[in-house]
Amino acid sequence: MFRDSRNEKAEAYQVLAQFFLQPPDEESLDAIRQDFSLDSRETLDEITKDFYGLFPYPHGRLQPRESLCVPLTGAGYADVGDAYKGAGLAIDESYEVAPDHLSLELLFMSHLIMNSETEMEQNFLEQHLLNWVPYYCDEVIKQSKTLFYREIAEIVKDFLVSERDGYTR
Repeated sequence: MFRDSRNEKAEAYQVLAQFFLQPPDEESLDAIRQDFSLDSRETLDEITKDFYGLFPYPHGRLQPRESLCVPLTGAGYADVGDAYKGAGLAIDESYEVAPDHLSLELLFMSHLIMNSETEMEQNFLEQHLLNWVPYYCDEVIKQSKTLFYREIAEIVKDFLVSERDGYTR
């Protein structure tokens, strides 16, 4: 699906981030199904309804936020904000998505990759994304009403695990 070059890896993180921000439109749905070889054949309306039942604040059952998934460790919002600051980034306070939202964390990884911040990239992957996203994806797989989001969750989980395995070689 994705090659190993830094640009392609950064782009992969950007593509995956979009799945948790908004449902696809008709044109992108066809491209997603083709690019990822999805078996999903649900209608756009079914996928959109599933998206709004799962992800958005405040009514989504599985909001993709680290602080909501690992509240006992205290990780999430503040720690992620510190990581962003450490990389010289700041999130505008008027931005509607919390800093520990999965989409922003994936986009942050893309930023680190594009800027060759390999140590920060590896640390963020291990201390944040791998700390909650595989389990979160398992819950999406269990609770999604559409094959589309079950397949997307599996892709995200497999991608992050392969990233970890790439560092341990």
